[in-house]
Amino acid sequence: MTELFRGNRLDVVLKLAERCNLACPYCYYFEQENNISELSRALIPEQTVIDTARFLRQGAQEMGIKNIFLGLHGGEPTLLPKKRFDRMCTIFREELADYTQLHIGMQTNGTLVDAEWIDLFAKHNVMVGVSIDGPKDVHDRQRPDRRGRGSYDNSVRGLRLLQQAAKERRIPATGVLCVANPDLHGGDVIRHFVEELDVHSLNLLLPREGHNSTYLQSQDKWIRYFNEVIDYWLQTRGSNPVRIYLLTEIVLALMSEEYAEGLDYQRANRHGIVTVSAEGFLGPDDNIMALDKAFCLTDVTVRNTTLAQFFGSPIWQTLVKSIDTPPTKCASCDWYRTCRSGDLFNRYAPGTHFDQASVFCETLDSIHTAMASIVSQREGALETMAGILATAPRHAARDFLNPVATA
Repeated sequence: MTELFRGNRLDVVLKLAERCNLACPYCYYFEQENNISELSRALIPEQTVIDTARFLRQGAQEMGIKNIFLGLHGGEPTLLPKKRFDRMCTIFREELADYTQLHIGMQTNGTLVDAEWIDLFAKHNVMVGVSIDGPKDVHDRQRPDRRGRGSYDNSVRGLRLLQQAAKERRIPATGVLCVANPDLHGGDVIRHFVEELDVHSLNLLLPREGHNSTYLQSQDKWIRYFNEVIDYWLQTRGSNPVRIYLLTEIVLALMSEEYAEGLDYQRANRHGIVTVSAEGFLGPDDNIMALDKAFCLTDVTVRNTTLAQFFGSPIWQTLVKSIDTPPTKCASCDWYRTCRSGDLFNRYAPGTHFDQASVFCETLDSIHTAMASIVSQREGALETMAGILATAPRHAARDFLNPVATA
């Protein structure tokens, strides 16, 4: 296993801005079941930064956390003035330096990225991802600004600056996040990223739809979309292969027990994201908070709660139990080890919470079947793959960052 898979790690999403310069119609954050963004100031105050850094320092000490991954998010995080961003990164580096390894990342729409931002990313070793939804016509329709104008040109301009800085080894390599859309041709979307934007590292995000969603499209459309993605992806294998994380992580896990154990770790911790609002409110992954007001507590903050107390809370323990208790349909599935029932938010239904299989179960089955077919073409791979899939996951959610876990 790689070093980052050893011991406890913590993923933190910090909301630098509770506002955005775009008005994406599908945005889960501003269309969710709570009003936390409205209760917070537009931009994170320095006192929240200081309090969060101290909160994380104490948590790292008490729980032996070796790595903290701090994801700077929003809204749009680059709405924070650059001087304040510089000061914020310095505070986190200084507060945590002697207690844990800090990794800083940012997810941005890229529209405001300029040379000064690049200098700041280089200074603080920030890994940056850009959100782009596909070719210009698609992206402009899906990600307009507040005046209804498309944002593609500005997003790509920011992406180009980041790519150039990465080639100069000033910053870590930049990847792209794309919200999957079954109304499009999946292969054409990936082709655009690879051949027109020179993107070779990306991920496709399944929408945050649960069993109560009125927007979920048919699984036949989703399966067709991902088959098109896979067909194009297979064509790119060669001297400069494309890494689509949703696919690559499954292939690697089916080929190697070492990678399978690494994926066990990731799947066991897929709920393990602590979200801190600009006001200092604490919560789980904001995809989870968006499901139900029951997952939102505005009286729990970085100022009145320790990390260990938060992990012992009923909300967190519900997520731990849900990860470790697969739905009946999943327990006997051939792909359980590499799928682990999909994302929690896709299993949600009011009243029963996460007891049912993912709304994308058929699509996930199709993706895993396709990845297994690819792996099986390698000499001797079938026996290895069969052994991996027959082995129970080596990590459970209760094993990590869980002060109330029982034997």
